Amino acid sequence: MQRKVFFIVAVLVAFTVLGFVHTVYADSPTPAAAQNQVVVDITVNSAGEMTVGGVSLKALNVAPLNSTTTEMIKNLDNGHLVVQGDVVTLDLHGTPIMKMQWDASSRQAVVGLAAKYGYTVGPDVLSRIEEWITSSSLDVTARYTNEPSKPLVIKLTKPVLVDIGPQGQVAVEKGPLAYGLDQSVMQPITQSGAKDALICWNKGTLTAKVDGKALPSITLDPKGAQYLVKALNLQITNIDPFFNAQLGVDIALPGGAHLTGATCGQ
Repeated sequence: MQRKVFFIVAVLVAFTVLGFVHTVYADSPTPAAAQNQVVVDITVNSAGEMTVGGVSLKALNVAPLNSTTTEMIKNLDNGHLVVQGDVVTLDLHGTPIMKMQWDASSRQAVVGLAAKYGYTVGPDVLSRIEEWITSSSLDVTARYTNEPSKPLVIKLTKPVLVDIGPQGQVAVEKGPLAYGLDQSVMQPITQSGAKDALICWNKGTLTAKVDGKALPSITLDPKGAQYLVKALNLQITNIDPFFNAQLGVDIALPGGAHLTGATCGQ
């Protein structure tokens, strides 16, 4: 039930709050291509079944939306959200809804206001959020159609920060997770004496550095990957997004620190 509610809320947000096109506003300059780009397509069909980034949620055992929610989405038809830098714009059914300007000072004001209600964001986390906002674009489209959604597009030159503590504590982008690594996993990490690692996936090629030293790279063949998907009966119908993706992880191990200026795919 909780999973179903989550996806209902996600779709409603995508259709009613998010969404916009780049060229709706004549006074808005065309933004330069961002270093980090994510494009997400979401579809809901007449049976309430969702696909996200080319992946059917039905195949993941996610229940369809109820008829009332599906009818609401049908009436909204489609929405388009783009967030890039200091500008957020929205349209529904091709009709401009809003344009929001949120520069660094206004974002800081929102954080300060939220803190008064008990929702605090640490300076390290806020700094990383600002880094991502100023270097990234997010494009989300949500549509009512019986067609499957388009494949997810991920192009991140900035690696995601992961911190691992001596007791297995894990933090992502300076935000601690509720769970950590088991000591059976931590033991070989500690034994290696490694302090940092950079792992990058770039359109089928996996590269890694440990303490600044490059490890052998691995390149997967799409045909071989497709064979494994079928042989292992994995519920993946399209592997193209994996071979078009670019992303990485910058890992600070116990006693180590993140690499300065680390990038992936450049």
